[in-house]
Amino acid sequence: MSTFVLMRLLESAPRRYDLGIQLLSLGQLRKAHERMAEQANPGERVLDIGCGTGSLTLLCAARGGEVTGIDISLQMLDIARTKVAVAGLEERVELMEMSAVDLDDEFSAQTFDVVVSSLVFSELSDDERRFTLRECHRLLRDGGRLVVADEVVPRSWPLRLLSRVLRFPLVALTYILTQTTTQAVPDLEGTIADAGFAVRSAEHSLLGGLEVIVAEKREDG
Repeated sequence: MSTFVLMRLLESAPRRYDLGIQLLSLGQLRKAHERMAEQANPGERVLDIGCGTGSLTLLCAARGGEVTGIDISLQMLDIARTKVAVAGLEERVELMEMSAVDLDDEFSAQTFDVVVSSLVFSELSDDERRFTLRECHRLLRDGGRLVVADEVVPRSWPLRLLSRVLRFPLVALTYILTQTTTQAVPDLEGTIADAGFAVRSAEHSLLGGLEVIVAEKREDG
């Protein structure tokens, strides 16, 4: 959805991020996170790439997952640590300051059962996106699940046109204020499949602009 461009503005004020992003997504992101967390079973190791303030991390940990959350924002991680402590989930959650492009230096192959990521791939370049997906494949055990929620280019032409019309002023405003922006992913399912995953389900909301994908690592991928 075009309003996710304003994520960049919200990231500059982390304490307003959770409320702001839920308002911008009309509550759909919270629902997406709940569906994503259903993939985390008790005792499984979960990696949350771009964990931000820890909303998805907490949902996975509350289901019994052993969660490692990574993010490049210290401010976001500070809020996440507070939320983890309040929830009493310190024993199930580890938070680390690092970016997705550092994954190859930090974790061994087949370390995780599940990798989740929310609104991260739209912030990466094409090369960074492909690298991160290759790392997700390397880090997952055979049969492990990749669960992604992100801003995508709607499939139908009318919705694409509407998205572009709505998105342009938000992109311009966000760039003026932050010198950064996001890029709706044109074929997230195809990109994930190309990285060696079998897409098991894909759900769309917000006029087709938010997609939640559940994929499984192919043993021959």
